[in-house]
Amino acid sequence: MALSSNNINPREFYTVVEVAKLLSLSDQTVRNILRAGKLSGKKIGRRWHIKGSSLIKYIES
Repeated sequence: MALSSNNINPREFYTVVEVAKLLSLSDQTVRNILRAGKLSGKKIGRRWHIKGSSLIKYIES
């Protein structure tokens, strides 16, 4: 099943685990992408929160 930006709600926030499942990557790889600034997200406490619109931009780039 190919990932489509239609499956992602641009107004919803996603966790690292959810993004990892959507992109078929490991949790650690998603964290590395976030730290590198390739995908924007907010870190609240110890958890990352990724807005759907940021995820769509990352997929389309």
